[in-house]
Amino acid sequence: MTIDNNDNYSLFSGINIDNKKKFLDKLESYKTKPVNLIIKLNNELINNDSLILSLVKYNSFWKKSDKSFILVVDDYVVSNNNLVCVPSLEEAIDYLFMEELERNV
Repeated sequence: MTIDNNDNYSLFSGINIDNKKKFLDKLESYKTKPVNLIIKLNNELINNDSLILSLVKYNSFWKKSDKSFILVVDDYVVSNNNLVCVPSLEEAIDYLFMEELERNV
């Protein structure tokens, strides 16, 4: 798992079944000072219902903190309307900037 910190967001990538717990522990640590998050999931994790349900909980916390929580899922469909899912990193960054503009208006 890698975490890239940028000016406006942090990007989580390289997450797999073996480091899922480490990933969730890291998300928990970010709750003390939430930042905008983009999380790139591979298809193995997109189909993991327990992970998706956990992410819904974190998503609602991030929204209450006025921060973005965006999943990059390639061409897969996540059947949960509470999560923001986009197919590419570029679209995730665009979506994040649109949410920032909405919050500033």
